Amino acid sequence: MGYERHLDPAAAVSHSLRWKLHSRTAGYRRRVDAARRTILRAAETARFVLAWSTGKDSTAMVHMVRSLCPDTPIMIQFDDCDWPTKRQYAERVAAHQGWDLHRVEPDVSVWERMKAGAIGEEDFCAVSHPLTRDAFLAPLAAKQRELGADGVYLGLRAAESRARKVHLLSRGALYPLQSGEWRCCPLARWSAADVFAYLVANDVEINPCYFNNRFKPPEEIRLSWAIPTPTSIRYGDLEHLRFYYPEQFRRLRDLRI
Repeated sequence: MGYERHLDPAAAVSHSLRWKLHSRTAGYRRRVDAARRTILRAAETARFVLAWSTGKDSTAMVHMVRSLCPDTPIMIQFDDCDWPTKRQYAERVAAHQGWDLHRVEPDVSVWERMKAGAIGEEDFCAVSHPLTRDAFLAPLAAKQRELGADGVYLGLRAAESRARKVHLLSRGALYPLQSGEWRCCPLARWSAADVFAYLVANDVEINPCYFNNRFKPPEEIRLSWAIPTPTSIRYGDLEHLRFYYPEQFRRLRDLRI
């Protein structure tokens, strides 16, 4: 079942108008200018690649970086536990923007690994952390090495969580790792409204998952794997899957856990 069946055009238009107004504020313009300066400073520091998840933050970041440094490679990871619309959205936006993608897929099956665990508080965390490493982080790191890059642009924002706020405020938007590699988070001080305003102002298609949710406003939605975490289950992610993506919900329900 495609997202078009559940997409609310009126809600999307209402949000877009609100974000367009936000894009005219002085604070928004200051944060955009600061992000651009950070990107250019990073480009002078190391050879960077982009990590694109198709979420709102990384999509805005990729567009901004490519508008300033058009030769920056774009990495994107796909696996068998993505949200059902991720691949179609990524290919559609890349074609429209003229982006060449360096696609990465892990050797492991996320679904099969989840079958071996359980979606309870402790068991899920025990499975999900090594799974994130094996299916997501390691393949992207290998692709980064293949591309000869020693820096990665990331769409992380301090407002997303307390941990990210502490990390980004202490390290800054551009910082080195102990390994000698660099990380750049040009949107570190942006709000979710800033991100959506940038996408609307630059006519970049927004991932439909942000409008396919009757439980949370777009600014509160975070995209990851289509397996809810213990925390997100309490906030309605299972109900969200059941309502909008019934095939994915049934697949999750039928897991032998």
